[in-house]
Amino acid sequence: MEKKKRLNILDIDTFSKKNIITTTPKDTKNLGEQFASILKNGDIVFLNGSLGSGKTTFVQGVIKAFGIKGFARSPSFILVNEYNINCNLKLFHLDLYRLEPTDIWNIGIEEYIYSNNIALIEWSNRLTECKNDNSWDIKIEYFKSKRIIKIEKKR
Repeated sequence: MEKKKRLNILDIDTFSKKNIITTTPKDTKNLGEQFASILKNGDIVFLNGSLGSGKTTFVQGVIKAFGIKGFARSPSFILVNEYNINCNLKLFHLDLYRLEPTDIWNIGIEEYIYSNNIALIEWSNRLTECKNDNSWDIKIEYFKSKRIIKIEKKR
């Protein structure tokens, strides 16, 4: 049996104009784990895709890679899950699904996304006028039992 080749995501251009296909939630979580290796203080990760496409599953992989134990749930009702990575770094998992675009800036979101920590934002298409040089766009499309994931560094 042929061994699966692991992505070399340490090269930012690995994702440039490429679609990564995962066929199971475990594959999607593993991709999140690999992606976590290039995240650093101040990064913002914008995640978009339809309901059930795999955004939270991807985030679970990222959180696992940072050594967080337990099961990461989508914060769709509480808006933000906060994880302490170490004494100098936190990871914020935000879910904007239940917010109107006009309400998002009224909840103090800038304290999470501009805090020099790592912010993972589901349904980020509802967030307008967010500028940061350290950001990533992740689009996940679920199609015929596979996920097509596009990851790009914003330039």
